[in-house]
Amino acid sequence: MPSATTDTAASAPVTPAVPTGTARKKRSIAPAALLVLGVGAGIGSWQLRLGSLQHPEPGLWPFAISLLVAFSALILLIRPGDDPVEQWTRKSWSIGAGIGILAAFILLFGAVGFLLPAALTLGVWLRVFGGESWRSTLVLAIAGPAVLYVIFNNLLGVPLPDDVLLRAFS
Repeated sequence: MPSATTDTAASAPVTPAVPTGTARKKRSIAPAALLVLGVGAGIGSWQLRLGSLQHPEPGLWPFAISLLVAFSALILLIRPGDDPVEQWTRKSWSIGAGIGILAAFILLFGAVGFLLPAALTLGVWLRVFGGESWRSTLVLAIAGPAVLYVIFNNLLGVPLPDDVLLRAFS
């Protein structure tokens, strides 16, 4: 037979705890980082020139996305929500690793061209994060960037930076 305190605790309505103090600070880390990212991307896209809706310049759509990111982050900072905070686990580091790999891709893209950074990025993502087999990783990491290069450079006429691999084989 359950005790009186157990019955009282079981019948009490469950109300989510409003985050306060440390929990609220933990909840504000990701939105604050997104706010900084959104503002920084907005400034960068502004420098590319916005143009108008009838005659858009290269920075218009990145600027619109930057505003959405910054606005969403601001809302999350003001109203952090009351869902439980996800625990920081070993798998959480994979998000930082993914962002680091994308940053390396961006740096290498300008330095050595598209094919090598894209193949390396895709290979790491498929094998490490996706758990794909070595065979499918190698096939997709080599074929994916090659197909994208042909689509953008040859079919769409979007010039990509001078590529080290293509120079080596030509």
